[in-house]
Amino acid sequence: MESVPQERLFGNNAAWNQGGVMGTIDDYAATYKVLITCIAARIPVILWGPPGQGKTSVIKQIAADQNRHLEVILASIREPQDFAGLPMLSNGVASLMPPDWAKRLAEVDNGILFTDEVNTAPPSVQAALLRVCLDKVAGDCHLGDDTSVIAAANPPEQAADGWDLAPPLANRFCHLNWDLPAEVVRDGLAGNWVSYSIPTPNPEKLQNALNAERAALSGFLASRPDLTTVLPKSATEQGRAFPTPRSWEMVAILSGWITSCDLDSGVRRIAVLGCVGPGPAAEYITYRENIDLPNPEEILANPKDFVMPNRMDKIYVIGASLMSALRSSTTLERWNTVGRVLELIAKSGNPDLAVTFARDWIRIRPEGATPDKELLRSLVPLLTEAKMI
Repeated sequence: MESVPQERLFGNNAAWNQGGVMGTIDDYAATYKVLITCIAARIPVILWGPPGQGKTSVIKQIAADQNRHLEVILASIREPQDFAGLPMLSNGVASLMPPDWAKRLAEVDNGILFTDEVNTAPPSVQAALLRVCLDKVAGDCHLGDDTSVIAAANPPEQAADGWDLAPPLANRFCHLNWDLPAEVVRDGLAGNWVSYSIPTPNPEKLQNALNAERAALSGFLASRPDLTTVLPKSATEQGRAFPTPRSWEMVAILSGWITSCDLDSGVRRIAVLGCVGPGPAAEYITYRENIDLPNPEEILANPKDFVMPNRMDKIYVIGASLMSALRSSTTLERWNTVGRVLELIAKSGNPDLAVTFARDWIRIRPEGATPDKELLRSLVPLLTEAKMI
């Protein structure tokens, strides 16, 4: 598969390779849509940009547009206990008293937490933020699963007495670049600050899109296992996006939302770049745009028309997407059809892949279901190897 240069995917602006700037109105529109997609999908997101770019203002506008409670916290003047909670002892029982902002967010259960100047907060405060970003917990207070977490930071060369963002914290965010194009500022000063929205996806369409994205991502990582985790080597890389299982999961979620909301490929590219960094993002996008796979529902509806591909990564994606489709709607007919495809996978010279999927196939069978006799005879070796019989 031919690799697509990063310049074709992310533009000629070299700054994109460092996290980038929004050089055009199209860049701004795509980045804005990724931001509100992160907010909708409850993926933590961080905005990088010089001072005075309206990062706080745009978050306030989004909160107002969505009628959601907003808490704005300046991380640079906070102490660790302002996020981790204040240790208390009452009647011999130790607890962590949550800060007031956390109590307010917990009461609404659909708020937005915006933490500004994150990389000028000392390492001890950044460490306290880890649990807030990942578990949405401050002290002993759960902020609510519907709370959206957003942060903002200035690039190290523009931050006042700042620290590099610690890798454990950086890896919890989708990283977006917020440096307003002159055209946006010009129109805004004339009274027309542009904003964007995304449609609310149909739940079934969203679930199908998430299943498809996870299947495609599984196939990609099966072909490029070296990109599953790539730890940053330089100080600059440590504070930005890099690939781990956590950040690939964010890619799957955001890409599923982008597909189900019918957003364009430019939005997807910026979202993937923001989660795993430019190199892995370029490779995954190239893979995704060239894999050309059949719809799993079409295979389930017309299994006799299915032709097994030659590439192992394609076979893996097809198997994963079929298992996802089966989980979303499990009937005896669909279950038997997937079993026949597993038989074809084994006969194509990929018995190990067939065994991998056979384990899940048995676990999610309809109650009381057994394969038809002919299918059972062909699958017995697979099920035996999978230690299911």
